[in-house]
Amino acid sequence: MQKNYRDGGVGLLDAAPGTYLVSAYFDDNQADLVTCNVLGWQVGKDRRLTPLTLDVRAVDEDPWFVVHPDGRVEASDGRGWDSRDAWLDDERRAQRLAA
Repeated sequence: MQKNYRDGGVGLLDAAPGTYLVSAYFDDNQADLVTCNVLGWQVGKDRRLTPLTLDVRAVDEDPWFVVHPDGRVEASDGRGWDSRDAWLDDERRAQRLAA
């Protein structure tokens, strides 16, 4: 049995079908996207939502990003984009600035 070291929450909500946790990895400006189904949302004691996925380490990186069924992308730090392409453009720009 796998242990969960994450603080317990005060509730759970179902995620809409088509909701994904997404990460972008870059190699020479080529993006490799890794997605993971969001099964639900854990409501924390501080009222923050954490996506529940089969990969318990998926939200260990901060910030994490969620793609909603309507195409919007939201970050755990409150930022948001109208589309996955807009988010990816910002991620590419941040990658170039960090290099």
